[in-house]
Amino acid sequence: MLKIHYSLDQKPADSIRDLEPPKVLNISVRNLVLKTKKGSVLAKGDLVAEHPSPCGGACHAALGGKVKAVNYHSLTVECSGGAETVEPVDVASMGKGSELIRALQELGVDVSPLSGRAEVLVINGLNPEPGVSVAQQLLRDGGEELRAGLDMARKLLSPDRTILAAPKGEAVSIPGAETVGIRAKYPYSLDALVVRAVTRKEFPEHTRVINVMDLFDLGKVALTGLPVTETFMTIDGHNYRVPVGTPVRHILEALELNVEPGDTIVLGGPFRGESIYSLDQGVKKEDYGMFITSSDAIPEVQDAACMNCGECVLQCPARVQPHLISRYAEYERFEEAERYGLNSCFECGLCAFNCFARRPLLQYIRFAKAQIRAKGQGTKA
Repeated sequence: MLKIHYSLDQKPADSIRDLEPPKVLNISVRNLVLKTKKGSVLAKGDLVAEHPSPCGGACHAALGGKVKAVNYHSLTVECSGGAETVEPVDVASMGKGSELIRALQELGVDVSPLSGRAEVLVINGLNPEPGVSVAQQLLRDGGEELRAGLDMARKLLSPDRTILAAPKGEAVSIPGAETVGIRAKYPYSLDALVVRAVTRKEFPEHTRVINVMDLFDLGKVALTGLPVTETFMTIDGHNYRVPVGTPVRHILEALELNVEPGDTIVLGGPFRGESIYSLDQGVKKEDYGMFITSSDAIPEVQDAACMNCGECVLQCPARVQPHLISRYAEYERFEEAERYGLNSCFECGLCAFNCFARRPLLQYIRFAKAQIRAKGQGTKA
């Protein structure tokens, strides 16, 4: 069995840096419900699109400007550089209940971990993937927002116990939460594995988990009443505050990063991230890193036949069989994929990363899940 440990202990090099604002935003609106149109003039924070799920957060303009183009994938805003912003919403004064949940959702917060009653609230304080140091950065520098976010989460969930899962050996804390140190190794940063590590149970009832980045956003919304319009990204060893929708091309030019022909640019992380299809592609809220991989560093993924080596099964923390699930997904036999544990997959990416045949296992799994979701929505409609 191949045993490789992937460290998540990525201490920030310095304070969070601000990125020069772009002249154009390309905001991803795929699978969202569009709430604006070409020619519309937007202020910073104006609603752009709503999430189709009952819990997903809405999408807003990170900068003011005019909508120049709209297609299936993205909405292009030509930024004006004006200072006009939307009026803040006083969420801090709202009582616990559906009104507050709806207001947070409309301000861009994913409220799925904030509904109902929780006996245990777990804060995932580990960096999401190797090479990304955003979580540790926010634990070090985002004290005010994290405290406000935790107050809001506890107001909604009324947990009996609140636990901050932090890298073992790190002296970090959030007032109101007990700190538990766990292994800073990937894939132990996945929510399900973090919960198991701190509760000693798999998928315990009445337990909610929220990561540090989302808790920070929740706190900022509570303090300012303004929507979520930016993300934090680890780029070339430093953490930047980046407006959502900023084109990759702008990031490369602003930071003077060199890209050679054949290189791959990945948004997210090395395991779960996605390679971009264009330098004009804009970053999303959940993109916590950007990586440039040279053409000769990692063998190219290909639609090769499975070798039946079993390495993906040995690596899988969910204890499913990625080689079988991906085969069924490849041939659009989605019911069989579900039967073999498709919905138990954490999408950690270890199977694809360690596949000797270089098959796109994670991509097949995500494709199957997306097709099943689309079919379900179509049936309901």
